[in-house]
Amino acid sequence: MKKTSFRRAMTAATSLVILATAAFVSGCSNIKADIAKETVPADAGAIVETSTTDAPWYSERLEKMGFFVFPSPEPLPPFSVRTLSGADVGVGSLGGKVVLLNFWATWCPPCKSEMPSIQALHERMKGSAFEVMAISVAERPSTVRDFLSTNPYTFPIYLDESGDASAPFAGRGIPTTFLLDKQGRAIAAVIGARSYDDPETLALFRELAERL
Repeated sequence: MKKTSFRRAMTAATSLVILATAAFVSGCSNIKADIAKETVPADAGAIVETSTTDAPWYSERLEKMGFFVFPSPEPLPPFSVRTLSGADVGVGSLGGKVVLLNFWATWCPPCKSEMPSIQALHERMKGSAFEVMAISVAERPSTVRDFLSTNPYTFPIYLDESGDASAPFAGRGIPTTFLLDKQGRAIAAVIGARSYDDPETLALFRELAERL
């Protein structure tokens, strides 16, 4: 899958999510204005139309939860982020696990509002083939450390200090969250804050960890 194909799929996905959730989902302002100004490409309809044809087994349940589900898993453009200790980590390095890939920032109230549920999800999914990967967008390590000193979350947090790596994924606003399969491909995305520790979500995520 070429990077342009991923960009096209992402533009269609995020546009649909915004239209579907604008009335009740809050999110913080756009990270990259140039990405935010993109419009749905002319052939995006083909992507949308296929979403109801031969849909993956998890599609209906994720869509009811507010996720946009990709018609087929989308390989991600390769990119790296850093741990708080400064080590480089490739996003594809968590092969063999379903990943909740969350883009957030310390200044974003909706991001902060969903973090307790992400922490609960992290704790409830321990021992399964499921991992949280929360990426702070365009913030200094010291800012994130200060935030964690008063908000002692233990789920894995990473840094994209420049914001460049996150732009193709979270350019329309944060929080933005992706679900990745065990091959590191995007299967679904949602823009805006939501709860991740309700029984329905936990049950489906456990099933994804077992079946994908």
